Amino acid sequence: MDGVSLVPACSPTPALLEVRDLSVSYGAGDRVTAAVQGLNFEVSAGEVLGIQGRSGCGKTSVALALLKLLPRSAKVSGSASFRGRDLLNLEDSQLRKLRGNEISIIYQEPALALSPLLRVGDQISEVLRAHTTLRSSERRQQVREILNQVQLGTERYYRAYQHELSGGECHRVVLAQALVCRPALVIADEPTAGLDCALKNEILDLIDRLRREIGTAFLLISHDQSVTDRLADRTISLSATQACKAFVRAFPTPEDRTSVFSERVQLISVRNLSKRYKLRGLFSHPRAEKQALHSVDLDIAKGSLSALVGPSGSGKSTLARCIALLEPPDTGEICFEGKDLTQLHATELRTFRPRFQYVFQDAAAALNPRLSAIETIAEPLAIHKNGTREERKKRVETLMEQTGLDPLAGHRSCHEFSGGQKQRLVIARALALEPSLLIFDESLSGLDPETRDGILDLLVSLRRKLGITQLVISHDLELVSRVADSIAVMRGGRIAKQQRNEDSGSNASMRREQLLSRQAQNQLALSEAK
Repeated sequence: MDGVSLVPACSPTPALLEVRDLSVSYGAGDRVTAAVQGLNFEVSAGEVLGIQGRSGCGKTSVALALLKLLPRSAKVSGSASFRGRDLLNLEDSQLRKLRGNEISIIYQEPALALSPLLRVGDQISEVLRAHTTLRSSERRQQVREILNQVQLGTERYYRAYQHELSGGECHRVVLAQALVCRPALVIADEPTAGLDCALKNEILDLIDRLRREIGTAFLLISHDQSVTDRLADRTISLSATQACKAFVRAFPTPEDRTSVFSERVQLISVRNLSKRYKLRGLFSHPRAEKQALHSVDLDIAKGSLSALVGPSGSGKSTLARCIALLEPPDTGEICFEGKDLTQLHATELRTFRPRFQYVFQDAAAALNPRLSAIETIAEPLAIHKNGTREERKKRVETLMEQTGLDPLAGHRSCHEFSGGQKQRLVIARALALEPSLLIFDESLSGLDPETRDGILDLLVSLRRKLGITQLVISHDLELVSRVADSIAVMRGGRIAKQQRNEDSGSNASMRREQLLSRQAQNQLALSEAK
């Protein structure tokens, strides 16, 4: 990867890891894509070295190459000397002894790193069983100690399954799993991606404290410069080998917003929608329930780009899943084109579901790693038998270009793409059937600023050119206010307010509320910490 800079030029102590001329490419013949070219860096014992750059610059390829975890289609050259051993030339049996023991990795998608079939404590214990001779009771004690260090010290977390944990708790579990053997080096790939500002601060504080207590070195990979500035002793900046597609600023004007609401035709009208869940945790009462939605009313104008904002746990995603027909509400109405969808039979709902496309926050979990990018995007077209194979291929190429992906990379497997590129893949797939409503559930939170702005421009362009109605869910009010025609604020399972986003007194009031919000305070705290 071209454009590498080191600050400062030399490490303060002898290198624990020394990487020289590392190059990674994918494909063969005339379809070779260079991901990393001639990269050099060192990591000293106990040091935090940051690798910073935008999505697609090769950061994750570096992390996976060091532990030989890249797919067979990848070509890796150079050297990576760890304690005198070249990681790139070790046999698989030798690497297995290193992975998780002397070198650990924290993947970008923690939910995918955890098994849904095993309890948290058992998963962490498996790492100890693979690398130590500790007895079962000793392993349990050590697991409890590391869970306590990541502030998950109660028995509830030891016995919990992955689906019973929040996003922040999953991040803490994979951190505990990476540190349980007290490795010399931890490779942390986007450890705060997708978290709101408050949770991001908590994870960064935790990494900093554990680094000092345990003495582990970190290779910290992030597209977020505030993360590397906060923790890293030194930083490598990676830049893309090819110029990224330029996006023309397409943020809506007041005239655009006026035209959307001039007729006030509603595509979706939600009335008195309520939803509750039975709590199924280990220590929950058999009849315990959580009221996720309380008599929610929400209007989404046809052709609009609407936003739904609120803190974690406010009910945003639950409301969106109900609107997208992914979950049934307990009571209330969801009116679409004059029909109450809650009253339709399953066979009738099947005809409506393709018109509602949902883009999840965790793109990796939504992709099949066995499929190529072309096959992934074309899959809904093939299922619904839309067009010939050649027509589907042309449609996929157009969608890849629209979402900032190189059509020439369409033959690559989904797991060969970076985190940001995976997010673009799921957006392209969601657009394939030309839906009436496109829902983005925190889909922008894990992207670097440039990629995120490009996707925001794409959303506005889709509204202008194709008239696709969109609902963007976010905890970042400042971000969505740049593009949204209307904004609904959600708290405690209720819509606190919904109003048009325009330069008016009411909008100024909303902005004042934003400045007083918890998120704004956390962002201020983060900038001060830097």
